[in-house]
Amino acid sequence: MIDYNATLQKFFDEVVLFLDKRKSRASSEFEYNRIVNAMAQVRAVAANPKKYADYDARVKDGLARMDLVGAFMPTPHDNSVYLIYNKVLCNMAKLHSQFDWERGEAQKVLLNALKQMKYKNAGNILKDFYFPFVSPEKYAVKKDSRTR
Repeated sequence: MIDYNATLQKFFDEVVLFLDKRKSRASSEFEYNRIVNAMAQVRAVAANPKKYADYDARVKDGLARMDLVGAFMPTPHDNSVYLIYNKVLCNMAKLHSQFDWERGEAQKVLLNALKQMKYKNAGNILKDFYFPFVSPEKYAVKKDSRTR
């Protein structure tokens, strides 16, 4: 059984790890500061995902700033990590939906996003051969079914 709250935290950890790697390769102080601000934004959302599942709450607290998008972009034309992060944010509230189909779709989005972030952070040169064969559930945090 998968613990989706812990898996969501693992996803945010992977995003912070990606940004931390980007920080070490920053070409200017401006880019470095933008990456540090993006890391703080991701950590703030991760600290209270139920509150920040609402877009209005993120805007009110300044966590939906578009100027930080560049922090997620390793090249000027690669915004894939930001799109992954944003898709999870948009589906975060649905992880606790009362409707099975809505909750299932949100869970699928989270698992696929976690797999994509693991791929982005992987340093293995054979990752292109390995990752297509791995199920997204492999990276999820499992609950111990014996303890209820």
